[in-house]
Amino acid sequence: MRAVLDTDVLVSAFIFPGGAPEAAYRAAIEGRVELVTSPPLLAELGRVLSEKFGWEEGRVEEALAQVIRIGTLVRPRRALAVVRADPADDRVLEAALAGDAGVIVAGDRHLLALRSWRGIDVLDPRAFLERLART
Repeated sequence: MRAVLDTDVLVSAFIFPGGAPEAAYRAAIEGRVELVTSPPLLAELGRVLSEKFGWEEGRVEEALAQVIRIGTLVRPRRALAVVRADPADDRVLEAALAGDAGVIVAGDRHLLALRSWRGIDVLDPRAFLERLART
């Protein structure tokens, strides 16, 4: 199963270990799911870890390197305008489309409100883990 983990989920995985977001990320580390990401998503992750959580540059680079190492980096060719309330969320959809993902794992309410988009399910981390346990 190919999955895009939105920035909220990855940040929670790194900042608040022990919860469902970390378990979703760990599934990617363990190879039970193929993590799909993109340069815009990595840039946002780095910015949030640095600016909101005060991570030093070296620590941010290590986190990004790990995501790149365990994931599949895609370069979306189509710019989308789907999530009008938060256009930055369109970067998640672009990565999912470019990476042929089957699921988006999100903590963001705008993405979760979609429930499904172009056949790609949008699930919160707990629902994603429940689905993963059934496969």
